[in-house]
Amino acid sequence: MEEESHCIQVNGMQFSYDYKTPLFFDFNLNISAGSRCLLVGANGSGKTTLLRILAGKHMVGGRDVVKVLNFSAFHDTNLVCNGDLAYLGESWSKAVGSAGELPLQGDFSAEHMIFGVEGVDPIRREKLIELLDIDLQWRMHKVSDGQRRRVQICMGLLHPYKVLLLDEVTVDLDVVARMDLLEFFREECEKVMSTDLFMHSCMGN
Repeated sequence: MEEESHCIQVNGMQFSYDYKTPLFFDFNLNISAGSRCLLVGANGSGKTTLLRILAGKHMVGGRDVVKVLNFSAFHDTNLVCNGDLAYLGESWSKAVGSAGELPLQGDFSAEHMIFGVEGVDPIRREKLIELLDIDLQWRMHKVSDGQRRRVQICMGLLHPYKVLLLDEVTVDLDVVARMDLLEFFREECEKVMSTDLFMHSCMGN
């Protein structure tokens, strides 16, 4: 398969924490456009670390070691600035007060949070609100973990993407919400064939 058809490329990657035994050694990965991938493994096997590396949150090797859409995952800011790469994960709980720069536990309504994101297609926004069964009057400091997660997911998906990295985003959702969300992702991949969906399973946790 030609290089241009790969959304994600990892070539001979090595990575470790604090100079300990490498978590990844001579690791290679190629994911084609239009793929939906499920990442499965036991605790500590490096699932979240790999997703964070692909999202450009860890620097590894040279510019060509980890490439997303033919850009260096860590060195090139075009991926995030252009909205081509979306990363939705970052484990959070009641002890964590924000996702990125947006507070998820302040005394704000879900409507304030969702409609505060600029440059959004209103049709896409309404579809996500309905899909995730979000009550716009929810107060973020009073909702359950599952409700807060729905708002977080909605905000993370408001803008279209070419590569979407997900890290256990369905962990706080009920079965029906999970199935509806997975169906949404399937439709997204089929609608935009350049989209690569890379999912992190909660299996093994």
